[in-house]
Amino acid sequence: MKPSSAARQPSPLPLRVLHGLVFGGFTAMCLAAGSPELVHLVRTQLQPFHPGPPPRPELLLPMLAALVGMTAVLVQNVRGRGVRLSWSLLILAALVLTLWGQREGLVAGRTADSANVKILQVARALHEGTVSALRTQGAVSEDLGTWQAALEQASHGEPSPVRTRSFEPLPFRLRKIDSPDVLPSDALPGTLLLYVMPGGFAYALHPVGVSPTGEPWPLRAPDGEALVFRGAANP
Repeated sequence: MKPSSAARQPSPLPLRVLHGLVFGGFTAMCLAAGSPELVHLVRTQLQPFHPGPPPRPELLLPMLAALVGMTAVLVQNVRGRGVRLSWSLLILAALVLTLWGQREGLVAGRTADSANVKILQVARALHEGTVSALRTQGAVSEDLGTWQAALEQASHGEPSPVRTRSFEPLPFRLRKIDSPDVLPSDALPGTLLLYVMPGGFAYALHPVGVSPTGEPWPLRAPDGEALVFRGAANP
């Protein structure tokens, strides 16, 4: 009686070993490229906020496909059977997609430090544009809408580098506070806490970043002092 499928035909041991080594190497390449994306995906769901772009599906999906294909290859090899062509093609397709997905190289900006640097850059740009007007005009606007428009210019309309668990980017925003010495604990990353002295003669900007564990974190200098951008009119 003939075998019902080519996958059931016995396969020589040397051929099975060679096939397993070659396609195991292909699978390892997919794993090496996709595992950082998987780690990032897990981290994004364990933390309230995270920095950087979301995981790349063009690397995650091929990694999973290669694992499925390689599992089938190993099972067939252990049974001493020939491997179905479809499993080999699945691994090859995963490898091609992985190589294509890596065309842009490593993803930057997935650390808290890089996100906080970006937030600081936007806060500094807003401060530099405002302090110049303050020193020439003698006062700044107390209207939050005016400040928000200036923030849009300073950030070029881009959101902050911090995202939620659903990968939605948090916008840069301003929040007025009543005292520069009492900061709210519920400000989200990407928020600039703004205090304007009555009359607009001085102001203070406190940028809120993200901690390594994904928590909102008022940015501080290495010595522990709060990072504050201050402006005051010339006497």
